[in-house]
Amino acid sequence: MGKVLIVGGGIIGLSLAYELAARGKAVTIVEQGDWGGQASSAAAGMLAPLKEFQSAGPLLDLGMESLQRYPRWVEELQAIAGGDVQLSLEGLLTVALDEEEEEAFYKKYLWQKAAGHDVHWLRGKELQEVEPLLTDQAVAAIYSPGEGHINNRFLLRALVTACRKLGVELRSGCVVSKLLHRAGCVEGVETSSGRIYADHTVICSGAWAGIMMQMLDVSIPVRPVRGQIAAVSSIGIPLRTVIFGSSGYLTPKKDGRIVIGATEDESGFQREVTLSGLAHVLQGALPYVPALHAAAFLEAWGGLRPATADGKPIMGEIPDLRGISLAGGHFRNGILLSVVTAKRMADWLETGNQERLMPFSPGRFLTDTAVPVPSKMG
Repeated sequence: MGKVLIVGGGIIGLSLAYELAARGKAVTIVEQGDWGGQASSAAAGMLAPLKEFQSAGPLLDLGMESLQRYPRWVEELQAIAGGDVQLSLEGLLTVALDEEEEEAFYKKYLWQKAAGHDVHWLRGKELQEVEPLLTDQAVAAIYSPGEGHINNRFLLRALVTACRKLGVELRSGCVVSKLLHRAGCVEGVETSSGRIYADHTVICSGAWAGIMMQMLDVSIPVRPVRGQIAAVSSIGIPLRTVIFGSSGYLTPKKDGRIVIGATEDESGFQREVTLSGLAHVLQGALPYVPALHAAAFLEAWGGLRPATADGKPIMGEIPDLRGISLAGGHFRNGILLSVVTAKRMADWLETGNQERLMPFSPGRFLTDTAVPVPSKMG
């Protein structure tokens, strides 16, 4: 495999750099801004594949595998980096506030239960036993006791620290302007701080992945979707459980915050918080926990989630090109899918076996009529 260059310092790029370095590989990672400064930091850190994915299939399987791998992965990461990334797998409620939502959620519960997942259908007093602060207007909920969340900010810091300790070369504030290629092979990148050569380059640039691929005249449909999110103080509001509803979610963090989200708005590459977006976030959460009316507001922020045309992430090699691959398009599940993405990508880079990446191959968006790569290095 030789030297690996990773473009993009969000959760996916950092996780892959950490995984490869832990296996003894030589890794350089470049980031145009701050580490985890886009979708990764503008997340609630949800680890909830049963909530996120609406049907059985490769995407749900990917999410469940990542969730199962998380505890050991976090334990090993914390042993290297130190500190606590506040992993919490203490359950999640998907709450119905009316009969229409109840019917829809019950159908989801039935197929998940039939598939063998650990889910429970709760009604009445059972709801308050799991979460006493839940509104008494709730009529039913799916309870998934094995799901939860992580402090994504602490996780990102731990990954940066672990990468440094394992010898990864980290370059922030390093803007890539060109992919260096010759005779169908990518050899590295041109950056604001000079050329960087590598035996293999992995594009992990989130919402910018499509732009990066255009440098090679390859069209991969990844677009930015803004997510606006807020946090309030948990003082006096001892929320126990993650709550999801049709209009928002609430995540009680161990650092004294309740994270509330989130919007999904098409804003191009603008990530600013808007008044309408903030109002949508806060008003969407209030019906589920009335005690939030008295919560002290802390902050609001936004980030750009990388969305794909078919809703699935992209992992693997670019057809008809050597020396380059892509890991991205995780939309709002980058934190959840980071572990399994790092593991599967690292396995493929080591062995060349891409079978486990095939459902998410970049090739699904490309045809035989794709524009060929120029034969001369740019």
